[in-house]
Amino acid sequence: MFSPEITGKRFIYKGFYMLSAMGVLLAQYFNSNPQHLRRMKGLIAQGAEAKLYDKGDEILKERFEKKYRLEEIDVKLRKFRTRREAKVLSRLQEMGFPSPKLISFDDKKMEIEMEKIDGPLVKDVLESSDCKKLCKEMGVLVRRMHDAGIIHGDLTTSNMILKEGKVFFIDFGLSFFSEKVEDKAVDLHLLREALESKHHTIWKECFAEVLKGYNDRNVEARLEKVEGRGRYKGKKK
Repeated sequence: MFSPEITGKRFIYKGFYMLSAMGVLLAQYFNSNPQHLRRMKGLIAQGAEAKLYDKGDEILKERFEKKYRLEEIDVKLRKFRTRREAKVLSRLQEMGFPSPKLISFDDKKMEIEMEKIDGPLVKDVLESSDCKKLCKEMGVLVRRMHDAGIIHGDLTTSNMILKEGKVFFIDFGLSFFSEKVEDKAVDLHLLREALESKHHTIWKECFAEVLKGYNDRNVEARLEKVEGRGRYKGKKK
């Protein structure tokens, strides 16, 4: 029989030994994979499907594997989304649209390199700025994007940056190409919901300015139907 004191010491020593061994293994791994260590240091954000790394003047976006999906499906899906996002960024660049410029992409590594846009997120400065001016500018930009057949898919003030007084759109991970009025209306509806959620004291006047800047009666009419469906579902619950 061991005394509790001796048993406790052995447990502690064993724990130290395991931690030390783990440290050696990690050191060996990072010495043999210095690129992975550099990436870990540069990690600035992680979403549901991708990680973002700061590379100075550039941002590297890496779509990571989803273990719950079948490998074949996972690879095809990540490859498709990487190609599509790169195509959207390239199209926006051709238009001179305020968004990150595409530098390169690799659909085998599931990576996209893009320009880094420096500045505060619009969500952090909207209420302390000329919100009406900024929101009207948002509406103009959304209209330009939609007229080019591009749907953002995640329009929120968290995906907009204010740089030198101008609004830049970022994070086109859920974007796609569509000319459908319904898709454009849903995109605007997402922006409305984001404004109401994050800027609840000023969202009404802000969204009114967005619509002034957008200035498309057909899409606005469909937006009313989209919002009507949402209210109907809410009542049924």
